[in-house]
Amino acid sequence: MNISIVGAGALGSYFGVRWSKAGANVQFIVREKRAAQLQDNGLKINSMNGDDQIENPVIVTDPTQAAPADIIVVSVKGYHLESVIDTLEKLVDAHTYILPILNGVKHYDVLTNHFGKKKVLGGLANIIATLDDNGHVKHTSKIDEIRFGPLDEGQIEICEQLAEISAAANMTSVYSDKILTDIWYKYMFITAFSGITTVSNMEIGELLVHEETKDIIQQLLHEMRQIAFCEKVDLTVQHLEKAWKTLYSLPASATSSMHQDYRKGLHVELEHLQGAAIELASKHQLDIPHLKTIYGILKAKISL
Repeated sequence: MNISIVGAGALGSYFGVRWSKAGANVQFIVREKRAAQLQDNGLKINSMNGDDQIENPVIVTDPTQAAPADIIVVSVKGYHLESVIDTLEKLVDAHTYILPILNGVKHYDVLTNHFGKKKVLGGLANIIATLDDNGHVKHTSKIDEIRFGPLDEGQIEICEQLAEISAAANMTSVYSDKILTDIWYKYMFITAFSGITTVSNMEIGELLVHEETKDIIQQLLHEMRQIAFCEKVDLTVQHLEKAWKTLYSLPASATSSMHQDYRKGLHVELEHLQGAAIELASKHQLDIPHLKTIYGILKAKISL
């Protein structure tokens, strides 16, 4: 299988290396700065699940020079998606599918509007990883799941092919026939988790001690579930229970990637997550006071 990675940060690099070692032909579509780093240092994974590396990764800076791909994995942050559309247009051909593993759901409208619904697969990633100063991947937990599935009947074959190569890779891969529900479950969870940790500037252990903050989390989950219902996605009571089980399973020092980015003074995915949820709620005339409060406070904080 031929796989192109657009967005060779921690996520794209991690899964790209794992696929490459499993026998896939992987090329990394990157900008000049990242290309120089990869050429100088290669690409290495330092992981609790086993280290790995590619000494000479296939690097492409001009998308018109890229080899044809069966699947293009898009792993940029939500706020960078528009900036890679031109790159994707140069990469996509009649036989190519796009697999986005971004947070949220807003990017599906962007991608399907540009490339059509038949081209865009459903996907998400659950992994905690960063890049070190050499551009190598630091994977700091055992969680390294990529989950994907068809959003159209015509995508089943390519998803089965991806499942086959992924099964041979040293990572957790899940072919899901309910990928839209999976995407919305993660959207519900991460919007609540990122919102409460970032607005409070607190880690999850501190937040779960107090009934008042637990109630806010519950209301955020409930409001996201309401939005999902209106979008014809059935998030059940079991999904809420799973979210709470996940929160309590995290180390007390755990926090969201949005909170980490906020602490570092970096751009955060506020519009892609909470902002997009508010837009959907407005479309359906839903009352979502907790989401709006989180969004409003964070909007003010990041503008300072």
